[in-house]
Amino acid sequence: MKFKFIIFSLLISCLTFNACTDSVDDKESQGIDEALLDFNKFSLNTYDIPATILLPDETSNIGASTKVEVTHTEGDFLWDLKVGPNFELVINDWGTDKEILNAEVKKLKNLEFYNVKFLKKTPTTILYERTLNVDGKKNAPKNVGIEHKSYHLFMTKTIQNIIYTFETNDGGSTKEIVELQEKCINSIHEINNSKNS
Repeated sequence: MKFKFIIFSLLISCLTFNACTDSVDDKESQGIDEALLDFNKFSLNTYDIPATILLPDETSNIGASTKVEVTHTEGDFLWDLKVGPNFELVINDWGTDKEILNAEVKKLKNLEFYNVKFLKKTPTTILYERTLNVDGKKNAPKNVGIEHKSYHLFMTKTIQNIIYTFETNDGGSTKEIVELQEKCINSIHEINNSKNS
């Protein structure tokens, strides 16, 4: 009897382990970053963007909740996507403007009150550190003042021939959250909405 119980327990353990690894293997075979394995797929289709995105849940340790909030006025070209108090993406529809990323780089290089340090620059992504220029900083003691540093992301994604930008809000965020946002944006998959006639 004990032998049958041990065999039965091993069989159940193997089946359970195999079922769990299949799920992980499926996501890995789809090219999903390991850091996003426990994230939730969210459809933007309801908000007139024919795509899905993986978003953080409460286990991500960034202060996120499972409730996703999207603010969008139908017919408008702007969306605000929030997951908890620390994760926010601003989405814009730029139509077919292929120069939008270059225009953003030029704008950032000409900011008067901020120093911008580009941490990553690709044809579709700008990740940068923005520091407030402070008068008198050179002569101030090291223990005076607060450094105003934030991290920002600006990415383009083409979905059904429309160029969308995904960016942090103007206030930016921590480097950890911005890098996580980049991974989420890279997880975007287009939804084919074609209907059979």
